[in-house]
Amino acid sequence: MKKTIAIIALLALACFMVFAGGDDEKSSAPAAGSGEKITLTVWGSQEDQAMLKEMCNAYAAAHPENTYKFLYGVQSESDAADKVLNDPESGPDVFAFASDQINKLIQAGALARVGGAILEDIKAVNSAESIDAATVTISGEERTYAFPMTGDNTYFLYYDSSKLSAEDVKSLDKMLEVAAASGKQVAFKLYDDGWYLSSFFFADPDLYYKVTYTDDLTESSVFINYDSANGLAVMEALRSYFANPALSANVDDSKIIAGIQSGTIIAAVSGTWNKKAIEDVWGANMAVAVMPTATIGGKAVQLNGYFGYKLIGVNGYSQNKSEALKLAQWLTNEQNQLLRFQTRGFGPTNKVVKASAEVKNDKVISVVLKQSEYFRTQKGVPGAYWTPMASLTKQFADVDPTTVSDADLQALLDSLCAQIRK
Repeated sequence: MKKTIAIIALLALACFMVFAGGDDEKSSAPAAGSGEKITLTVWGSQEDQAMLKEMCNAYAAAHPENTYKFLYGVQSESDAADKVLNDPESGPDVFAFASDQINKLIQAGALARVGGAILEDIKAVNSAESIDAATVTISGEERTYAFPMTGDNTYFLYYDSSKLSAEDVKSLDKMLEVAAASGKQVAFKLYDDGWYLSSFFFADPDLYYKVTYTDDLTESSVFINYDSANGLAVMEALRSYFANPALSANVDDSKIIAGIQSGTIIAAVSGTWNKKAIEDVWGANMAVAVMPTATIGGKAVQLNGYFGYKLIGVNGYSQNKSEALKLAQWLTNEQNQLLRFQTRGFGPTNKVVKASAEVKNDKVISVVLKQSEYFRTQKGVPGAYWTPMASLTKQFADVDPTTVSDADLQALLDSLCAQIRK
Protein backbone atom coordinates (compact mmCIF):
# COMPACT_ATOMS: atom_id res chain seq x y z
CA MET A 1 0.00 0.00 0.00
CA LYS A 2 2.86 2.39 0.90
CA LYS A 3 4.55 1.63 -2.44
CA THR A 4 1.28 2.31 -4.29
CA ILE A 5 0.81 5.65 -2.52
CA ALA A 6 4.41 6.60 -3.29
CA ILE A 7 3.97 5.77 -6.98
CA ILE A 8 0.76 7.79 -7.16
CA ALA A 9 2.49 10.73 -5.49
CA LEU A 10 5.39 10.57 -7.96
CA LEU A 11 3.02 10.37 -10.93
CA ALA A 12 1.06 13.37 -9.64
CA LEU A 13 4.28 15.33 -9.28
CA ALA A 14 5.37 14.38 -12.80
CA CYS A 15 2.03 15.47 -14.26
CA PHE A 16 2.28 18.78 -12.41
CA MET A 17 5.75 19.42 -13.83
CA VAL A 18 4.55 18.72 -17.40
CA PHE A 19 1.69 21.17 -16.90
CA ALA A 20 3.83 23.77 -15.18
CA GLY A 21 6.54 23.67 -17.79
CA GLY A 22 9.24 23.29 -15.15
CA ASP A 23 10.41 25.70 -12.50
CA ASP A 24 13.29 27.99 -11.65
CA GLU A 25 14.39 29.06 -8.21
CA LYS A 26 16.47 32.22 -8.15
CA SER A 27 17.78 33.88 -5.04
CA SER A 28 20.59 35.79 -3.46
CA ALA A 29 21.35 36.08 0.21
CA PRO A 30 18.42 37.99 1.72
CA ALA A 31 18.89 40.52 4.48
CA ALA A 32 18.63 38.83 7.83
CA GLY A 33 15.03 38.52 8.92
CA SER A 34 13.65 40.36 5.87
CA GLY A 35 13.82 37.86 3.03
CA GLU A 36 10.76 35.99 1.78
CA LYS A 37 10.44 32.87 -0.32
CA ILE A 38 7.89 33.65 -3.02
CA THR A 39 6.44 31.17 -5.52
CA LEU A 40 4.75 32.51 -8.65
CA THR A 41 3.13 30.53 -11.44
CA VAL A 42 3.51 32.22 -14.82
CA TRP A 43 1.74 31.20 -18.04
CA GLY A 44 2.86 32.05 -21.56
CA SER A 45 2.85 30.58 -25.05
CA GLN A 46 5.08 27.65 -26.00
CA GLU A 47 7.22 29.91 -28.19
CA ASP A 48 7.73 32.39 -25.32
CA GLN A 49 8.93 29.95 -22.67
CA ALA A 50 12.69 30.52 -22.97
CA MET A 51 12.22 34.29 -23.16
CA LEU A 52 9.78 34.25 -20.24
CA LYS A 53 12.26 32.40 -18.04
CA GLU A 54 14.96 34.89 -18.97
CA MET A 55 12.69 37.78 -17.96
CA CYS A 56 11.64 36.18 -14.67
CA ASN A 57 15.21 35.33 -13.74
CA ALA A 58 16.20 38.93 -14.41
CA TYR A 59 13.38 40.06 -12.12
CA ALA A 60 14.67 37.84 -9.34
CA ALA A 61 18.19 39.18 -9.84
CA ALA A 62 16.85 42.74 -9.59
CA HIS A 63 15.14 41.91 -6.27
CA PRO A 64 17.80 40.13 -4.20
CA GLU A 65 15.95 40.80 -0.96
CA ASN A 66 13.67 37.82 -1.70
CA THR A 67 13.98 34.25 -2.95
CA TYR A 68 11.80 33.42 -5.95
CA LYS A 69 10.55 30.17 -7.34
CA PHE A 70 8.82 30.37 -10.73
CA LEU A 71 6.52 27.67 -12.10
CA TYR A 72 5.92 27.98 -15.82
CA GLY A 73 2.79 26.96 -17.69
CA VAL A 74 2.48 26.59 -21.46
CA GLN A 75 -0.70 28.34 -22.60
CA SER A 76 -1.57 30.22 -25.78
CA GLU A 77 -2.96 33.73 -25.32
CA SER A 78 -5.82 32.98 -27.72
CA ASP A 79 -7.66 30.68 -25.28
CA ALA A 80 -5.97 31.57 -22.00
CA ALA A 81 -9.21 32.88 -20.49
CA ASP A 82 -11.04 29.59 -21.03
CA LYS A 83 -8.23 27.68 -19.34
CA VAL A 84 -8.00 30.09 -16.40
CA LEU A 85 -11.77 30.08 -15.93
CA ASN A 86 -11.80 26.30 -15.57
CA ASP A 87 -10.57 26.89 -12.03
CA PRO A 88 -9.50 30.50 -11.42
CA GLU A 89 -8.75 29.94 -7.73
CA SER A 90 -6.08 27.40 -8.66
CA GLY A 91 -4.94 29.23 -11.76
CA PRO A 92 -1.66 31.00 -12.49
CA ASP A 93 -0.57 34.12 -10.66
CA VAL A 94 0.47 35.87 -13.88
CA PHE A 95 -0.68 35.05 -17.41
CA ALA A 96 -0.84 36.46 -20.94
CA PHE A 97 -4.17 36.72 -22.78
CA ALA A 98 -5.80 38.37 -25.80
CA SER A 99 -7.53 41.70 -25.16
CA ASP A 100 -11.03 40.59 -26.16
CA GLN A 101 -11.09 38.12 -23.22
CA ILE A 102 -10.87 40.79 -20.53
CA ASN A 103 -14.59 41.07 -19.66
CA LYS A 104 -15.19 37.43 -18.83
CA LEU A 105 -11.99 37.26 -16.80
CA ILE A 106 -13.09 40.26 -14.74
CA GLN A 107 -16.57 38.77 -14.29
CA ALA A 108 -15.03 35.65 -12.76
CA GLY A 109 -12.74 37.61 -10.45
CA ALA A 110 -9.75 36.22 -12.35
CA LEU A 111 -8.11 39.62 -12.87
CA ALA A 112 -6.75 41.87 -10.16
CA ARG A 113 -7.32 45.58 -10.63
CA VAL A 114 -4.24 47.69 -11.35
CA GLY A 115 -3.95 50.92 -9.41
CA GLY A 116 -1.72 53.35 -7.57
CA ALA A 117 1.83 54.07 -8.70
CA ILE A 118 1.89 51.00 -10.96
CA LEU A 119 -1.13 52.26 -12.93
CA GLU A 120 0.39 55.74 -13.20
CA ASP A 121 3.57 54.19 -14.59
CA ILE A 122 1.99 51.99 -17.24
CA LYS A 123 -0.26 54.84 -18.39
CA ALA A 124 2.77 57.09 -18.75
CA VAL A 125 4.88 54.66 -20.77
CA ASN A 126 2.33 52.86 -22.98
CA SER A 127 0.14 54.04 -25.85
CA ALA A 128 -3.32 55.30 -24.94
CA GLU A 129 -4.90 52.68 -27.23
CA SER A 130 -3.18 49.81 -25.43
CA ILE A 131 -4.24 51.13 -22.03
CA ASP A 132 -7.80 51.38 -23.34
CA ALA A 133 -7.63 47.70 -24.33
CA ALA A 134 -6.78 46.87 -20.71
CA THR A 135 -9.50 49.11 -19.26
CA VAL A 136 -13.25 48.69 -18.76
CA THR A 137 -15.94 51.05 -17.50
CA ILE A 138 -17.89 49.85 -14.47
CA SER A 139 -20.53 52.06 -12.82
CA GLY A 140 -19.23 54.98 -14.84
CA GLU A 141 -15.66 54.50 -13.60
CA GLU A 142 -12.75 53.47 -15.81
CA ARG A 143 -10.83 50.60 -14.25
CA THR A 144 -7.63 49.01 -15.56
CA TYR A 145 -7.15 45.28 -15.11
CA ALA A 146 -4.08 44.32 -17.13
CA PHE A 147 -0.69 45.37 -18.48
CA PRO A 148 -0.18 46.00 -22.22
CA MET A 149 2.35 43.51 -23.61
CA THR A 150 2.19 43.68 -27.42
CA GLY A 151 0.25 45.63 -30.01
CA ASP A 152 0.29 43.54 -33.15
CA ASN A 153 -2.59 41.07 -33.00
CA THR A 154 -3.88 41.98 -36.44
CA TYR A 155 -3.51 41.17 -40.13
CA PHE A 156 -1.94 42.90 -43.10
CA LEU A 157 -0.62 41.96 -46.54
CA TYR A 158 2.48 39.93 -47.39
CA TYR A 159 3.44 39.85 -51.07
CA ASP A 160 6.17 38.64 -53.39
CA SER A 161 7.72 41.83 -54.75
CA SER A 162 9.08 39.96 -57.78
CA LYS A 163 5.49 39.27 -58.87
CA LEU A 164 3.58 42.31 -57.60
CA SER A 165 4.51 45.97 -57.38
CA ALA A 166 3.88 48.35 -54.49
CA GLU A 167 1.22 49.96 -56.67
CA ASP A 168 -0.47 46.62 -57.47
CA VAL A 169 -0.99 45.76 -53.81
CA LYS A 170 -2.94 48.90 -53.04
CA SER A 171 -5.97 47.22 -54.64
CA LEU A 172 -7.36 43.72 -54.13
CA ASP A 173 -8.84 43.90 -57.62
CA LYS A 174 -5.46 44.66 -59.19
CA MET A 175 -3.73 41.90 -57.26
CA LEU A 176 -6.30 39.38 -58.41
CA GLU A 177 -5.92 40.60 -61.99
CA VAL A 178 -2.14 40.11 -61.90
CA ALA A 179 -2.46 36.75 -60.17
CA ALA A 180 -5.03 35.49 -62.67
CA ALA A 181 -2.84 36.46 -65.63
CA SER A 182 -0.08 34.16 -64.38
CA GLY A 183 -2.24 31.37 -62.99
CA LYS A 184 -1.45 32.35 -59.38
CA GLN A 185 -3.59 33.21 -56.36
CA VAL A 186 -4.04 35.72 -53.55
CA ALA A 187 -4.83 34.13 -50.16
CA PHE A 188 -7.38 35.84 -47.93
CA LYS A 189 -9.19 33.76 -45.28
CA LEU A 190 -12.75 34.94 -45.91
CA TYR A 191 -14.28 31.48 -45.36
CA ASP A 192 -15.10 30.11 -41.90
CA ASP A 193 -13.41 32.99 -40.07
CA GLY A 194 -15.29 36.03 -38.79
CA TRP A 195 -12.06 37.75 -37.72
CA TYR A 196 -10.79 38.26 -41.26
CA LEU A 197 -14.26 38.58 -42.77
CA SER A 198 -15.01 41.57 -40.57
CA SER A 199 -12.47 43.57 -42.59
CA PHE A 200 -15.08 43.98 -45.37
CA PHE A 201 -17.81 45.21 -43.02
CA PHE A 202 -15.40 47.50 -41.17
CA ALA A 203 -14.56 49.14 -44.51
CA ASP A 204 -17.86 51.00 -44.10
CA PRO A 205 -17.82 53.20 -40.96
CA ASP A 206 -21.63 53.12 -40.93
CA LEU A 207 -21.60 49.37 -40.28
CA TYR A 208 -20.93 48.54 -36.66
CA TYR A 209 -22.03 46.81 -33.48
CA LYS A 210 -22.34 48.23 -29.98
CA VAL A 211 -22.64 46.32 -26.74
CA THR A 212 -24.15 47.76 -23.57
CA TYR A 213 -23.05 46.14 -20.33
CA THR A 214 -24.43 46.01 -16.81
CA ASP A 215 -22.16 46.89 -13.89
CA ASP A 216 -21.04 43.27 -13.65
CA LEU A 217 -20.09 43.32 -17.38
CA THR A 218 -23.01 41.16 -18.49
CA GLU A 219 -24.32 42.07 -21.93
CA SER A 220 -27.62 43.89 -21.47
CA SER A 221 -28.14 44.85 -25.11
CA VAL A 222 -26.37 44.39 -28.45
CA PHE A 223 -26.93 46.60 -31.49
CA ILE A 224 -25.73 45.52 -34.94
CA ASN A 225 -26.77 46.84 -38.38
CA TYR A 226 -25.05 44.48 -40.82
CA ASP A 227 -28.51 43.59 -42.20
CA SER A 228 -28.88 47.08 -43.71
CA ALA A 229 -28.53 48.15 -47.35
CA ASN A 230 -24.86 48.86 -46.67
CA GLY A 231 -24.40 45.36 -45.35
CA LEU A 232 -26.02 43.93 -48.46
CA ALA A 233 -23.52 45.87 -50.59
CA VAL A 234 -20.72 44.15 -48.65
CA MET A 235 -22.23 40.72 -49.29
CA GLU A 236 -22.62 41.49 -52.98
CA ALA A 237 -18.93 42.39 -53.11
CA LEU A 238 -17.97 39.19 -51.28
CA ARG A 239 -20.07 37.14 -53.72
CA SER A 240 -18.11 38.65 -56.60
CA TYR A 241 -14.71 38.04 -54.99
CA PHE A 242 -15.55 34.44 -54.10
CA ALA A 243 -16.39 33.84 -57.76
CA ASN A 244 -12.88 34.91 -58.78
CA PRO A 245 -10.63 31.81 -59.11
CA ALA A 246 -7.58 33.94 -58.33
CA LEU A 247 -8.84 34.36 -54.75
CA SER A 248 -8.00 31.55 -52.31
CA ALA A 249 -10.53 32.13 -49.51
CA ASN A 250 -10.74 28.69 -47.90
CA VAL A 251 -7.26 28.72 -46.36
CA ASP A 252 -5.53 28.51 -43.01
CA ASP A 253 -1.91 29.20 -42.04
CA SER A 254 -0.66 25.81 -43.19
CA LYS A 255 -2.32 26.15 -46.60
CA ILE A 256 -0.97 29.68 -47.01
CA ILE A 257 2.59 28.58 -46.29
CA ALA A 258 2.23 25.51 -48.52
CA GLY A 259 0.91 27.70 -51.34
CA ILE A 260 3.80 30.13 -50.96
CA GLN A 261 6.28 27.26 -50.95
CA SER A 262 4.76 25.75 -54.09
CA GLY A 263 4.67 29.12 -55.83
CA THR A 264 0.90 29.24 -56.32
CA ILE A 265 0.29 32.05 -53.80
CA ILE A 266 1.94 35.41 -54.52
CA ALA A 267 0.21 37.46 -51.81
CA ALA A 268 -1.51 36.65 -48.53
CA VAL A 269 -3.38 38.41 -45.76
CA SER A 270 -1.84 37.17 -42.51
CA GLY A 271 -0.04 38.33 -39.36
CA THR A 272 3.32 38.59 -37.64
CA TRP A 273 3.22 34.92 -36.61
CA ASN A 274 3.87 33.84 -40.23
CA LYS A 275 6.71 36.29 -40.93
CA LYS A 276 9.58 33.82 -40.55
CA ALA A 277 7.93 31.04 -42.56
CA ILE A 278 7.13 33.44 -45.42
CA GLU A 279 10.54 35.10 -45.34
CA ASP A 280 12.20 31.68 -45.50
CA VAL A 281 10.60 31.21 -48.94
CA TRP A 282 10.52 34.69 -50.48
CA GLY A 283 13.68 36.01 -48.83
CA ALA A 284 14.52 39.55 -49.95
CA ASN A 285 11.40 39.52 -52.17
CA MET A 286 9.12 39.40 -49.13
CA ALA A 287 7.35 42.74 -48.87
CA VAL A 288 4.51 43.93 -46.66
CA ALA A 289 1.76 46.49 -47.05
CA VAL A 290 -1.33 47.77 -45.28
CA MET A 291 -4.63 46.17 -46.19
CA PRO A 292 -5.71 46.92 -49.78
CA THR A 293 -8.85 48.55 -51.09
CA ALA A 294 -11.78 46.46 -52.30
CA THR A 295 -14.71 47.36 -54.52
CA ILE A 296 -17.88 47.64 -52.43
CA GLY A 297 -21.01 49.33 -53.75
CA GLY A 298 -19.15 50.31 -56.91
CA LYS A 299 -16.46 52.21 -55.00
CA ALA A 300 -12.89 51.38 -54.01
CA VAL A 301 -12.85 51.47 -50.21
CA GLN A 302 -10.08 50.78 -47.73
CA LEU A 303 -10.41 47.42 -46.01
CA ASN A 304 -10.25 47.85 -42.27
CA GLY A 305 -9.87 45.17 -39.61
CA TYR A 306 -9.35 44.20 -36.01
CA PHE A 307 -6.40 45.43 -34.01
CA GLY A 308 -5.98 43.39 -30.88
CA TYR A 309 -3.55 43.59 -28.01
CA LYS A 310 -1.92 40.90 -25.95
CA LEU A 311 -2.06 41.70 -22.26
CA ILE A 312 -0.60 40.31 -19.07
CA GLY A 313 -2.96 39.90 -16.15
CA VAL A 314 -2.64 39.04 -12.49
CA ASN A 315 -5.10 36.51 -11.10
CA GLY A 316 -7.52 38.06 -8.64
CA TYR A 317 -7.18 34.88 -6.54
CA SER A 318 -3.37 34.99 -6.40
CA GLN A 319 -1.91 34.38 -2.95
CA ASN A 320 0.98 36.70 -3.85
CA LYS A 321 -1.00 39.43 -5.58
CA SER A 322 1.28 42.32 -4.67
CA GLU A 323 4.38 40.51 -5.91
CA ALA A 324 2.54 39.24 -9.00
CA LEU A 325 1.57 42.81 -9.95
CA LYS A 326 5.22 43.87 -9.72
CA LEU A 327 6.28 40.93 -11.89
CA ALA A 328 3.60 41.72 -14.48
CA GLN A 329 4.84 45.32 -14.59
CA TRP A 330 8.39 44.03 -15.08
CA LEU A 331 7.42 41.61 -17.87
CA THR A 332 5.87 44.49 -19.83
CA ASN A 333 8.41 47.24 -19.10
CA GLU A 334 10.53 49.02 -21.71
CA GLN A 335 13.49 46.63 -21.66
CA ASN A 336 11.29 43.54 -21.94
CA GLN A 337 9.10 44.98 -24.69
CA LEU A 338 12.31 45.63 -26.63
CA LEU A 339 13.51 42.10 -25.88
CA ARG A 340 10.14 40.70 -26.99
CA PHE A 341 10.42 42.63 -30.26
CA GLN A 342 14.02 41.52 -30.85
CA THR A 343 13.32 37.89 -29.94
CA ARG A 344 9.86 37.29 -31.41
CA GLY A 345 9.28 40.30 -33.67
CA PHE A 346 6.24 41.44 -31.66
CA GLY A 347 5.03 45.03 -31.92
CA PRO A 348 5.56 47.09 -28.75
CA THR A 349 3.06 49.27 -26.91
CA ASN A 350 5.77 51.08 -24.95
CA LYS A 351 6.16 54.60 -26.37
CA VAL A 352 9.96 54.65 -26.26
CA VAL A 353 10.33 51.27 -27.94
CA LYS A 354 7.72 52.17 -30.59
CA ALA A 355 9.65 55.34 -31.41
CA SER A 356 13.03 53.58 -31.65
CA ALA A 357 14.81 53.39 -35.00
CA GLU A 358 15.00 49.61 -34.64
CA VAL A 359 11.21 49.31 -34.60
CA LYS A 360 10.55 52.03 -37.16
CA ASN A 361 12.92 50.34 -39.62
CA ASP A 362 11.27 46.94 -39.27
CA LYS A 363 9.14 46.58 -42.38
CA VAL A 364 6.51 44.38 -40.74
CA ILE A 365 6.03 46.25 -37.47
CA SER A 366 6.05 49.63 -39.22
CA VAL A 367 3.04 48.49 -41.26
CA VAL A 368 1.33 47.09 -38.15
CA LEU A 369 1.78 50.36 -36.29
CA LYS A 370 0.47 52.33 -39.27
CA GLN A 371 -2.71 50.24 -39.37
CA SER A 372 -3.18 50.56 -35.63
CA GLU A 373 -4.09 54.20 -36.21
CA TYR A 374 -7.37 53.33 -37.94
CA PHE A 375 -8.16 49.66 -37.30
CA ARG A 376 -10.90 48.87 -34.76
CA THR A 377 -9.69 47.79 -31.33
CA GLN A 378 -10.71 44.21 -30.61
CA LYS A 379 -12.69 45.03 -27.52
CA GLY A 380 -16.37 44.94 -26.65
CA VAL A 381 -17.12 42.29 -29.29
CA PRO A 382 -20.59 40.74 -28.80
CA GLY A 383 -20.33 37.33 -27.19
CA ALA A 384 -22.43 35.75 -29.94
CA TYR A 385 -20.53 37.40 -32.80
CA TRP A 386 -17.87 34.92 -33.84
CA THR A 387 -19.86 31.76 -34.64
CA PRO A 388 -22.47 33.24 -37.03
CA MET A 389 -19.84 35.47 -38.65
CA ALA A 390 -17.70 32.43 -39.38
CA SER A 391 -20.66 30.81 -41.15
CA LEU A 392 -21.67 33.84 -43.20
CA THR A 393 -19.83 32.97 -46.41
CA LYS A 394 -19.88 29.17 -46.21
CA GLN A 395 -22.70 29.05 -48.77
CA PHE A 396 -20.38 30.55 -51.36
CA ALA A 397 -18.11 27.52 -51.17
CA ASP A 398 -20.92 25.00 -51.63
CA VAL A 399 -22.27 26.41 -54.91
CA ASP A 400 -21.30 28.73 -57.72
CA PRO A 401 -21.30 32.06 -55.84
CA THR A 402 -22.92 33.85 -58.76
CA THR A 403 -26.04 31.72 -58.28
CA VAL A 404 -26.60 33.10 -54.77
CA SER A 405 -29.33 35.72 -55.17
CA ASP A 406 -29.57 39.10 -53.45
CA ALA A 407 -32.52 37.73 -51.51
CA ASP A 408 -30.33 34.87 -50.30
CA LEU A 409 -27.66 37.34 -49.25
CA GLN A 410 -30.19 39.39 -47.31
CA ALA A 411 -31.47 36.25 -45.60
CA LEU A 412 -27.94 35.41 -44.51
CA LEU A 413 -27.52 38.89 -43.03
CA ASP A 414 -30.91 38.76 -41.32
CA SER A 415 -29.99 35.43 -39.72
CA LEU A 416 -26.59 36.75 -38.68
CA CYS A 417 -27.98 39.80 -36.91
CA ALA A 418 -30.83 37.85 -35.30
CA GLN A 419 -28.25 35.60 -33.64
CA ILE A 420 -26.10 38.51 -32.42
CA ARG A 421 -28.66 41.19 -31.58
CA LYS A 422 -29.97 41.36 -28.01
